[in-house]
Amino acid sequence: MSQVKESTAKLTGAAETLTITLYARSVETLRQDAILKDEKAVEIAEKLDYDFEKYSQGWASQLGCVIRAKVYDRAVSNFLQTHPTAIVVNLGAGLCTRFFRVDNGEVQWYEVDFPEVIELKRKLVTQSDRYQLIPNSILESAWISKIKREDRPVLIIMEGVSMYLTPSEVKTLFQQMHQQFSPVEMLVDVLSYKRAKNTQAHDTVSKTNAQFKWGIDNSLELETWNAGIEVKEEIYYLTEFAKYPHRLQPWWLKYLIPILVPLYKNSGRILRIEIT
Repeated sequence: MSQVKESTAKLTGAAETLTITLYARSVETLRQDAILKDEKAVEIAEKLDYDFEKYSQGWASQLGCVIRAKVYDRAVSNFLQTHPTAIVVNLGAGLCTRFFRVDNGEVQWYEVDFPEVIELKRKLVTQSDRYQLIPNSILESAWISKIKREDRPVLIIMEGVSMYLTPSEVKTLFQQMHQQFSPVEMLVDVLSYKRAKNTQAHDTVSKTNAQFKWGIDNSLELETWNAGIEVKEEIYYLTEFAKYPHRLQPWWLKYLIPILVPLYKNSGRILRIEIT
């Protein structure tokens, strides 16, 4: 008897892009030479009624998502090594499974996303006292009151989210972080201005009706938004494509790595930000 799969019909716009990152992690896990192992992603993908096949030609996005996820995992784990009882808030979490990969048994983890996303996620994962799902747009302030800080260090994650917000929405969100959570550390990935202007050139996002709305070339521009914002680190994760020349398509791209890496490294990067 075949299993009845969960409907994804309510996932539209930016919400649908959660299927891209889930697909990337699930197919990676099934590879013999997997960069990232995420059995939870495989389990969730198998339970969804969704046409993942439309992403099958998006090799660059798939590889980029997995590299980015691994870099985020490492950064979160580093934070938890220093602050084992910290609070982590995953904004626009989608079907992220990072909690199950980095949980140290002490962290308090919150995931915030649209009500339709959280409704679906509650059918796929189990909440607990330390792992809670909040059905709220990240642009509405209601979710903030649901975070019980208790004087613990806070890390805010925004993976694959900022590019779907308008410039004013991103700025407002950062100012809210300063007003409500400082001192706080953030991990957020951004696109370059040029990359954000060309959604249709993206090999997977173009298969949805989501649109990129914001990009930034000089990360230090964020520091002008509020006196308490400081960019501590820029991680050019796309440079790691050079570690996997056998994954590049067509095959001859591997010979252009010395040229391509400097050209494209700024088009996607992770920022580690402190807000005080």
